[in-house]
Amino acid sequence: MHRSQFSTPGRGLEQSIRFYIQRKAWIAGPTVVHPIPARPTPMIVFDFDDPTDVFLYQKQAIVRSPLTVVVGPQTYRRLEMRLRGALDTFVIAFQPDGMHRLFSIPMRELTNLDFEAHSVLGSFISRLGERLGNLRSFTERVHIVEEALLPLAVASTCFDGVSAAANGIIIAGGRAGIATLALNAGLSMRQFERRFTQQVGMRPKLFARIARFEAALENKARFDSKSWTEVAHEYGYYDQMHMIHDFAEFTGETPAKTLAQLERVFVEQIRTIRSLGSSKAIDSNSRLIL
Repeated sequence: MHRSQFSTPGRGLEQSIRFYIQRKAWIAGPTVVHPIPARPTPMIVFDFDDPTDVFLYQKQAIVRSPLTVVVGPQTYRRLEMRLRGALDTFVIAFQPDGMHRLFSIPMRELTNLDFEAHSVLGSFISRLGERLGNLRSFTERVHIVEEALLPLAVASTCFDGVSAAANGIIIAGGRAGIATLALNAGLSMRQFERRFTQQVGMRPKLFARIARFEAALENKARFDSKSWTEVAHEYGYYDQMHMIHDFAEFTGETPAKTLAQLERVFVEQIRTIRSLGSSKAIDSNSRLIL
């Protein structure tokens, strides 16, 4: 059984945190393979049960994931997770430049990489992981995380025009004009691209493409009655072939095969989400793509 719980951040952390999610499962049968597609934003992953094996595509090697991992934004399918046994995972998913502003990390140094969390964030994250591991309740874990992160948010660098632009791209599902965003931020295009890369980890155009891919995939997963042509039109692709090209770049697969992989990993969650039938209810209670 695979159970997921989802929560949005409390007051004072909305500009830094996208959401929290906890996943618990017992996988008694064959290993479940979960390919990880491109992701526009960073996260911290806490693993409390059986360690996870990770297959790295470029190295053609399997490595054991650390118990707590800082994961930067990803621009392609770099790895797949091999899930088996007991799974108890808590994830902090950040806003595009949330990790940069909370921890003063230049995000371009994390893009397409992941690191054992202590090596990046020191004893702060080790102590936090220990506290979370002593709890089982999702609500309690969220409370402990927010208690730890809120002082950092209060002391963090200001939410600027680049922050607003990046968050706006996510909210719009990647459908945003980069030139307009730069103008609204009061920056030249060259200044905007340089600061965006520093704070978010990639150039704004690539970021928007990944955000659009993520939104399109999740929309199709939620509403299986929609055709891929409808999804492509809704998210501003020139045509279905344009969308297929982006999926190939960001997942290494066709849209249909990417969706099938997602459905195999999150069978119960997707079934529940589709049964709700209301996008408003879905948005407030769930998240598929991690």
